[in-house]
Amino acid sequence: MVYEDDRAQQMRDDLEAAIGHYMVAVAGRLLDEGLPVSSVSSYGDYDDPSQDAFGADVEGSVEFTRAFRRKVFGEGRDAGLLWCGVSGWCFFSIPEGAGRTLMESARWMGGGLTPDPGRVAAFLSEVQLDAEFSGSDERPFYRAPHAEPKSLLQRLAVFDAASGSAESWGYDSRFACLQIDACQKRVVSALTAGKQEVVEVALRSGELRALLEILQYVEGAAPRDDAREMARRLCSDLSLRARDGREGLDDHREALTYAEEQR
Repeated sequence: MVYEDDRAQQMRDDLEAAIGHYMVAVAGRLLDEGLPVSSVSSYGDYDDPSQDAFGADVEGSVEFTRAFRRKVFGEGRDAGLLWCGVSGWCFFSIPEGAGRTLMESARWMGGGLTPDPGRVAAFLSEVQLDAEFSGSDERPFYRAPHAEPKSLLQRLAVFDAASGSAESWGYDSRFACLQIDACQKRVVSALTAGKQEVVEVALRSGELRALLEILQYVEGAAPRDDAREMARRLCSDLSLRARDGREGLDDHREALTYAEEQR
């Protein structure tokens, strides 16, 4: 009995990891397209009876920043992409206080249980154009809940970029690296863009201090040396320009110099 319990727990853990890697593969595609993915999640308890109320078992999700959700889908909405281990991908958008469940608000993508990340990205593009009518409100079913977890695990294995290699990364570590890579590319692109005009921005001294504190935090917490160095240089440039005013614009440009080196 103990052996069976151990095997079941191992399967839960393996499914959680495999689903996580699938979520990261989709998140990576969306980050490449410039979308602000904030987090991914994974749930691998294939034998959880509490999921029976939803006709589901395992699941994963890709979440976006609140600013993005507000801009694209409206204020006061919980919105994102959910992968259901029974029905595949859906987009959900739940107005605050609506009293609706995620399943009631879901627009289902279709196209199979584990479609390629590029197809999921294309689905989200459609959602951004028309969230109300993209996909279908009819839920598809590709497998029975709680059934054949080993087959599902094998199906998901293709999305683990480190599978079979000597170095195995957790899906959360993979996502953190993809996230900082995407951010670094956007920062370099912004700093090196042509025909930039000087922008006058009114800031309270406390707001400037808060911005510098955030940059100092990134300098210490970012998982990559290049991101930490970029944050350090931006913080230095802004501090010195705040001291010297417009005259310091062309003198204090360490971040721009570093970005040009990264191209």
